[in-house]
Amino acid sequence: MSEQAVAQLLQIEQQVRRCETFTELCFVMVNTTRSLVSYEQAAYLSGNELERLTLAALSDLSLIDRTTPFCAWVEQVARLINESNSAAKTHLLEPAAWPIELLNDLSEFSPPYMLWLPLFIPAKPNQRVGVLLLAKSTAWTEKEIGLLQHLASSYAHALHFFASKSGWRYWLKQLLSKRVQLVTAVTLLLASFIPVRLTVLAPAEIIAKEPFMITSAIAGAVSEVLVKPGDIVHKGQPVVLMDKTEFKGHYDVAQRELERAQAELRTAEQAGYVDSRKKSELAELESQVQLKSIELSYLKTKLAQTDIIADQAGIAVLDDPEQWKGRPVVVGERILSVADPSKIQLEVRLPVKDAISLSRGNQVTFYLDTDPLNPIPFVVDYSSFEPSLTPDQIVAYRIVADSTVDTTAPRIGLRGTAKLYGEKVSLAYYLFRRPITFVRQSLGF
Repeated sequence: MSEQAVAQLLQIEQQVRRCETFTELCFVMVNTTRSLVSYEQAAYLSGNELERLTLAALSDLSLIDRTTPFCAWVEQVARLINESNSAAKTHLLEPAAWPIELLNDLSEFSPPYMLWLPLFIPAKPNQRVGVLLLAKSTAWTEKEIGLLQHLASSYAHALHFFASKSGWRYWLKQLLSKRVQLVTAVTLLLASFIPVRLTVLAPAEIIAKEPFMITSAIAGAVSEVLVKPGDIVHKGQPVVLMDKTEFKGHYDVAQRELERAQAELRTAEQAGYVDSRKKSELAELESQVQLKSIELSYLKTKLAQTDIIADQAGIAVLDDPEQWKGRPVVVGERILSVADPSKIQLEVRLPVKDAISLSRGNQVTFYLDTDPLNPIPFVVDYSSFEPSLTPDQIVAYRIVADSTVDTTAPRIGLRGTAKLYGEKVSLAYYLFRRPITFVRQSLGF
């Protein structure tokens, strides 16, 4: 080996040590190697002995496009050699044994003399990091192959270094270093004392504020609900019809009884002129007439109450009017309500497991399911002392909040998610509140 070749070899190895990135190393491998051994074309393909070789760098090109015919041809050649028994050793390729489709493109894509140079890590002779594929128009000499094999170990060592720095094991090792652990522990300890607002999310619904309840004044069956959900209701408008059959029958009977008592009273008055005994019955008959009149007036009032009238204007708030047809109700049972659409409140059902300390005036942000990008601010008005069972079979506290803005009120009945803001706590408590609660409940203390 001449002194010039040794000097050039040392210079290339020095350039390899100065490479800061994988891209710089690839450039040195496919381009700077030409200063030691003359060739016309070089390609670096990355991949170990179990992986598919992938073209990573080409001589005289800064960027490669693997979709081009030339790049596809190089990868097909590499795949063919990689599957042969000679893939683990440096050797000259013999195109005569190739498939006809690869052999036809040889003259167009590459010089005839091609050298297969696998790159094995010096400390792990059986672990390959890639392959250099070199080609030139003249035959390769043993001296050139020997220089390239020596240089291949330096390239493999450098490639292994970059692979280890970019892999997850390298970063895991860095994270597990004592200095990083100490800095992380101190940062977490200091951050745990940062005060933050305790918040919780819970399902919520827009409800009417101070609605007028339409209740039944009599015990009976509902005949028909005259309004539908969301209908505009005017003051004095009939909204519910009760079944009149029973009350109408009692009213007709009472009217006939009154007419009969009045007839008996008139008969007694006429007979009293000639029979003194009939005069003694007049007081009793007059009492019966008065009693029948009171009973008739009472039944007339009850009959009038079968038509339920709205005493306040607003919109009708109810579920399904059809479900009320024929349904028996008791005195005072709520059938529907009439509400002012501009007066709304927010009803929040906060599960017991998520409960936080809340007081009147605490901030609440409501995100509508139909418009989650425009939250609506509310403030807590009151909260129930004891939890109750929701329709979803969840034990939760009922929290009612008032709106704080004068914008257009959302429709009554819309649902969404409410974010409730409690008192300020440390970040550590905020993050570990749920685990602490779970452990406490599990252990029973």
